[in-house]
Amino acid sequence: MKKLLILFIIVVCTIDGFAQDADPSQTNTVVYIQNSTRLADQADVFSVFDEYERPILNRLVEEGALLGYGQMSHSWGDVFNHNVYYVAENKTAFFEAWSKFFSELDLDNELMQETQRKINKHKDNIYVHTAFYGNGVVSPGTVMINQNRVNFADQGEWVSLFREYAYPILKAMVDEGKMNRFGLLLHEWGDEWNVNYYIHTDNQEQFHESWGEYIARFQTDHPDVLRRIVDLTIDHKDNLLYERIPQQD
Repeated sequence: MKKLLILFIIVVCTIDGFAQDADPSQTNTVVYIQNSTRLADQADVFSVFDEYERPILNRLVEEGALLGYGQMSHSWGDVFNHNVYYVAENKTAFFEAWSKFFSELDLDNELMQETQRKINKHKDNIYVHTAFYGNGVVSPGTVMINQNRVNFADQGEWVSLFREYAYPILKAMVDEGKMNRFGLLLHEWGDEWNVNYYIHTDNQEQFHESWGEYIARFQTDHPDVLRRIVDLTIDHKDNLLYERIPQQD
């Protein structure tokens, strides 16, 4: 059973509706699990998540074992179209919740194997989630995940610049109702994309409007800082995802 779900349950990313004080140095852990299914199988994999996994995850959130979780489907970007993230106070809390999840999961072996066969690709990451802020509302919507590779020697500078200059702009835009939440995801275990951030909005139209305004504000207020962040970024990629299931029923 563990083998199955390790294939399509999640780690991270979020990304999601935490009400919190404005403290850009605050941290927690996000585990983000990404899976690729054939388009014809996507609805079946989603339904297994809805029926068997989501009720347990809701209970874990209610009990405080997890701070939150979410499910995101691919909108624009790569092949990973069934993605789940979990948020916990730290890695220890996550692994304790993960063990409890599997101990409570009651999934028929035949259905488990059938679902497992529908997962074509899988990867996961553990992140230090920091410099996050939200309006406290858990809702479906569009999530942009911006992933960057930065030389390890330069990572501290990149993060410091984000906290000092990007965070206040993004926080103001949340307070103005132009986005729902954002956060910085620093690679801890996983691949080479070590400095990543996300922005959650109601829909793609709002995202594109808010993104344009964010860059315009940054360029106007701190052009040298924006240029420095770009110079420190060796590689870059991004995805637009749809967070289709709220954390709670």
